Parts: sequence; structure tokens; C-alpha cells
Amino acid sequence: MIPDELRLTESGKDALFRLLSRGVLGCLLLYALFPIYWMVVSSFRTRAEISAADPNLFLFGIDDVPTIVQDPNHLLTVLHYENYLTMWSRFPVLDYFVNSLIIASTTTALALVVGCLGGYAFSRYRFPGKGIVGGALLGTQMIPGILILLPMFLLFIWLQESLSIPILDTYHGIIFVYTTFTVPVAIWMLRGFFDTIPVSTEEAARVDGCSRLQALVRVVLPMAAPGIAATGMFVFLVAFNEVLFASMLARSDVTPFAIGIQSFETQTTVYWGEMMAASTVATAPILVLFILFQKPIVEGLTEGSVKQ
Repeated sequence: MIPDELRLTESGKDALFRLLSRGVLGCLLLYALFPIYWMVVSSFRTRAEISAADPNLFLFGIDDVPTIVQDPNHLLTVLHYENYLTMWSRFPVLDYFVNSLIIASTTTALALVVGCLGGYAFSRYRFPGKGIVGGALLGTQMIPGILILLPMFLLFIWLQESLSIPILDTYHGIIFVYTTFTVPVAIWMLRGFFDTIPVSTEEAARVDGCSRLQALVRVVLPMAAPGIAATGMFVFLVAFNEVLFASMLARSDVTPFAIGIQSFETQTTVYWGEMMAASTVATAPILVLFILFQKPIVEGLTEGSVKQ
């Protein structure tokens, strides 16, 4: 039996719960962020330092701190920033990155347009087979991509050789593939956000003279902006980071960054420093984009729009 003086009060239990929950969240956060931290640290090291059996966890040793404090220029001699200079000349990193931006941005725009119209239709209309179609959309996400990779590749070959439609190793080919498996997710996500928008707001807009399309564009879409931002960010990250289909369907001039970065691994050596530097440079714009739109994205993921 625990003596009464040692029993936790309600406030003590709450404080202990908050301490434990924040401790667990802190551990999970460290686990998630450590690979990114290690990528950045490795980008400032030589190949020998990266391949060392006991690499230093930090950018520089404790012994270097007093010298850096007295002379900040000493930091440039400790950090090997040459990786950020040589990566551009060794492989066309900028081309890989631009290709990824074109593919991911176009896929996101198409998925949002189709997703908004489809999600709005699922939210507002009743039609035969609505439940079956909705379940089928969700069911497409249960199919492993590897199962449809070979049929998709053979389809591309047939379209190109039999019908003379250039689709293999093209922007529109890989964008078409990404759009096919991101649109169902976009429709499903946006349907939930449209469900939270009161129908009465559209009816009020129509009473004021708006058509259904004008009510959708001027009333519903602005109210669903957080959900659209969250869906768009999700689709963009999926298209930007996808590797499986890009490795078969997007080579040569349209090689995206996720595939192009493998060029740093040759038959004789692996340019780890340049690879980590290129990964850091590619991560920075995406991180800035997320920080700029963090508020609507978080609102969209947690709350949706206004509730009726």
C-alpha cells in the first residue's frame, strides 16, 4: 500500500503525464530529425571523415570552440564547404532539381483541380454508385506500386511504338502516372474538408445571384483553403520524393532529383560529401515552403474548415 502522503494529487498526475508525453514526443522528434541533421553535418565533411569508423557527432570538436570564438574565420577551415562547390560541376544537379519541381508542381496543380471538383461532387451530390466509387478510390491506395509498375511500363512502350505517342522519358508521361495515383487521395481528402463547409453559405451566395460554379469558386474554395493547402503539400511531397516509377519511366533529360542523386554513386566510388550537399540544397526550398505555409497546412490537417 502506498502511504497517503506519497500519493499523487490530481495536479501532480497531470504534471507527470505532461512530462512523460513531452519526453516521448521529444524522443520521437529527435529520432525523426537526426537523419536530416546527419545529412547536413556530412555535407561539410571530407570523404575520409564520413567513412571514419568513429565519426564525430558534431560539426567540429570542443577544442575548436575557443579558437572559433576568437577568430570566426577559423570556422571556414574546419567546415569543408567544397562539397557545395564541386557538386554542381560533377553532375547536373540543378537540372535534376528543376525537373523535380516541374513534375511535382504540375502534378500538384492537376491533382488539386481534379480533386476539388471530384471532392465537391462527392460532398454535395447524390448519385448511383457513390459509395462504391468512393470505396474504389480509397482501394486504389491499397495496391502496392510495384504490382502496377511493369504493366505501366509495357503500356508506355505500346503507346510509344504502336501509336507513335512519345510518352516514355517525358514530362507529360511521368506527370500522368503521378496524377493517376494522387488524384484519388486528393479527392478523398478534399471531400472531408468540403463536408465541413455549411451548405447554407452556398445557398446564400446563390440567393445573391451566383451560379453554382461561382459559389464554388468565390465561397467554397476560399473557405476550404487550409484543406487545399494541406492536400497540395501532401501531393507535392509524394511527387517530389517518388522513386519507383521515376526509375523506370523518367530517365535522360527528365530525370528527377530522387533518381539523379544516385549518380553520385559510381562503380568505383561514392561521392558522399557531394551527395549530402546536394540533398541539403534540395531540402532547403521544400523546408522554406513548408515554413511559409505552415499555418494553413496545420489548420487543414487538424481542423479542416469551419464547422456547421
